[in-house]
Amino acid sequence: MDDLFKTRALTGALNQLRPAPTLILDRVFKRKEPQLTDRFAWDIQTQSEGIMPNISVYAEASVSDNEGMKTVTCQSPRFSEKRMISAADLNGMRAFGSQVSVQLLTTKIGAVLASLKRKADITREFQAAMCLSGKVVDAKGVVLVDYGFSAAQKPVLTLTNRWSDPASDPLKDIRGWKKLIGQAAGNVSQYVAFVGTDVMDALMNHTKVLELLKYTHGKETAEEGRIINLAGVELVEYQGSYIDSNGARQDLVPPTHFRMIGLTGDHGAELFAPVVDLESPNGVGMGKPGDMFFSKSWLVKDPSGRWIKVEVRPLPVLMRPECVIDATPV
Repeated sequence: MDDLFKTRALTGALNQLRPAPTLILDRVFKRKEPQLTDRFAWDIQTQSEGIMPNISVYAEASVSDNEGMKTVTCQSPRFSEKRMISAADLNGMRAFGSQVSVQLLTTKIGAVLASLKRKADITREFQAAMCLSGKVVDAKGVVLVDYGFSAAQKPVLTLTNRWSDPASDPLKDIRGWKKLIGQAAGNVSQYVAFVGTDVMDALMNHTKVLELLKYTHGKETAEEGRIINLAGVELVEYQGSYIDSNGARQDLVPPTHFRMIGLTGDHGAELFAPVVDLESPNGVGMGKPGDMFFSKSWLVKDPSGRWIKVEVRPLPVLMRPECVIDATPV
């Protein structure tokens, strides 16, 4: 039975568990890049807009400048929690006999790992949602990365321009933001927007939007209760939430926000560092990337039992911050 608590067995089982729903991570940061150290570094690029000069076949190639690239470095975050399996629970499981006790213990360990992994996945999705706002923060509000979004990337619509006003023009606004992203980022393959509930309500009740969708997506709008495509942008009504440090439920995407990104293939990724732990075979200093999730267990004498720990060190990053618009249209 004790073999179930070995570091390799726990880590292997943890990394095979199905993740909690992570819509933003799956769509925007689906590229995973393991790192060798816990010091992250990535390049932020901007689209090269110059025209290459014509040169003689005998001339050397011209050297391009690096004004459109800068390197960002930061310490990787560390998220780690542990849960106790008491001695009373362990002794109770052993009382059933070897085969049954192994099954009971396996189920118990699986439940603990699944609970801790779910919390870690929600934390990763929280980081991803914050990334699309221009700043990645931790649970206490400490800024980990500030991408310095321009004012054009953070538009706040007012008066009759608000989408809740019938005189507004959401299609024009969305097309304008697409143009802003397209000109700055270059080759965009797809536009996706994560839409707050108040914004979706405004779009669902907007005369100009409904008229456009009447002969195209009208049936889908009525059946789904949401708009799934508008002006060439896939709309994902985002209802994910988390519990903050005060015990209050918070939306991962605020109800009044419309966070749109142009996907380019190199717009972003989720980096993850190896853990700093002497029991990890792929920890920091081993010279090889580790698993995203790490787990280990150890005995304690008072109160008697066994701790199970789960740790992850991820960070979603934008290589092309100009691909993102975080608008407040209502």
